[in-house]
Amino acid sequence: MKFTYLGTAAAEGWPAVFCNCEHCLRAKKAGGRNLRTRSQALVNNDLLIDFPGDTFAHMLANGLDLSAVKYCFVTHSHSDHFIPVDVGYRGGCYAHEMTEPTLTFFGNEKVKNKFEYFGNAYPEDELIGYDFRVLEPFETVTAGDYRVTALPACHKPDEKAFVYIIQQGGKTIYYLHDTGMLPDETFEYLQKNPVRADFISFDCTYGGITGQTWGHLGLDTDVLLRERLSQLGIADVNTVCCVNHFSHNGGLIYDEMRPAAEKLGFLRFAPADGAKSASFCFTGQARGFAGREISCVIDIGTGTKIRE
Repeated sequence: MKFTYLGTAAAEGWPAVFCNCEHCLRAKKAGGRNLRTRSQALVNNDLLIDFPGDTFAHMLANGLDLSAVKYCFVTHSHSDHFIPVDVGYRGGCYAHEMTEPTLTFFGNEKVKNKFEYFGNAYPEDELIGYDFRVLEPFETVTAGDYRVTALPACHKPDEKAFVYIIQQGGKTIYYLHDTGMLPDETFEYLQKNPVRADFISFDCTYGGITGQTWGHLGLDTDVLLRERLSQLGIADVNTVCCVNHFSHNGGLIYDEMRPAAEKLGFLRFAPADGAKSASFCFTGQARGFAGREISCVIDIGTGTKIRE
């Protein structure tokens, strides 16, 4: 299983579009790893997590064939996670010789409503090759050879926001953002249904701000969540734990976040200078990744490094 961070910022991006705060100005000056698009991830080459407005930019920057994506799991309806303005351009006169005939979206009812709104923005153009599956909390679905479970997040009180467990080929990803400290009902589910994680992506929107548990987390509360998951047998010494979804409000640019996160036992991923995304595969040997900023792809089956 290959996992790629296509974007790693919170809603406003970093530097934020209209912001001249100290942290945005420092990011602009430093450039490279400090410049962040909105959060999105790609599993292998055929499963997307979220569909922000930066999806087009991610496609350009990484040379992706988005027509090869079969599934898109959306965490919630906030625009930095789901604004499918490009939905209407899949097929018809807009897209030829697509790799896959159908792209299936998964998400809650509000995500579906947003999907249909944008899909009907140009009524003269028929949506081609789309499907939508509404998910309910604690529901597990099969998508090809993936097994994906939607769990309640602590984030958006007026809708059923999700975090996801994604399983394939004996490997398991926990994608835990956007969320604050997981709700009691989610912990209860995990206690009854513990699945060991090979990789966990934690919400770190608050960065170095301490004591935040609602809506998002920071480094200190990520440690608390990791400890809870360890007590449940989900995280262990071989689980790769990474922080993601960064905001200028958290205050820590890359050069500051990296040592702070590594000191707490987290890997802090960002693209290598000149690269557009951070990619890696995991084999269960967490030490192979410790202390490194990775922009590489490794074949899980053989451990062979494909690109760095």
